[in-house]
Amino acid sequence: MKSPIDTINGEIVSYDERTGTVTIRASYTDWPTMVRREYSKVLIRMVDGRPLSDKQRRACYALLRDISDYTGQGTDSTKEYMKIKFLAEDLGETAEQIFSLSNAPMSLVCAFQRFLVNFILDWDIPTRRPLLGLVDDIRDYVYACLVHKKCAICGTRADLHHVDRVGMGRDREEIIHDGMECMPLCRLHHQEAHQIGHDTFNEKYHLDGGIEIDKTICKIYGLKGRKENGKAASHTH
Repeated sequence: MKSPIDTINGEIVSYDERTGTVTIRASYTDWPTMVRREYSKVLIRMVDGRPLSDKQRRACYALLRDISDYTGQGTDSTKEYMKIKFLAEDLGETAEQIFSLSNAPMSLVCAFQRFLVNFILDWDIPTRRPLLGLVDDIRDYVYACLVHKKCAICGTRADLHHVDRVGMGRDREEIIHDGMECMPLCRLHHQEAHQIGHDTFNEKYHLDGGIEIDKTICKIYGLKGRKENGKAASHTH
């Protein structure tokens, strides 16, 4: 029986920058199905053509091993379970679209990698090495650490560290924090950032700088934010 989801392969043959029109050529030989189902429109999925690096593949397996150690399941069963969970929760797809870490598109594996990192942060799973060295999107990772109050460098319990200095004599409970830059750091790395300066600190740990505080971060840390009408609002823990 033919699948209700009919997927074919094609290739981009031209792109008009003025109109944003992409011309795609694809071969489809099942003429009876095309007539019966009255195909007239298509959904197009762009496939990332960049080759997957060994570093990205190894990072995914390292994360899967940490999850496997924590749950007590084997690495293979953990890998398949996390793939299905990722497809269902992040992409809204089913196991029919299961992928392989040996030849999957780079963008898909990067998304799977972020999913594994967030799963580890959600469940407070111990890891063999700091997550910072296993992530592809540094800023996304630092924001996730902010949400989970984990040090972006070592993964231990963290407080919010202001990259923008609050300043002497300014009340942290009264200033508006929206838009200020911050990062989650434990006490040790907080002190180090002050001692060596933020530029040197960012270079040492390969960070892209701080994350702008938004309403979510204000709520999590009990910071005063700005309402849409421009008036300040206090947030409590």
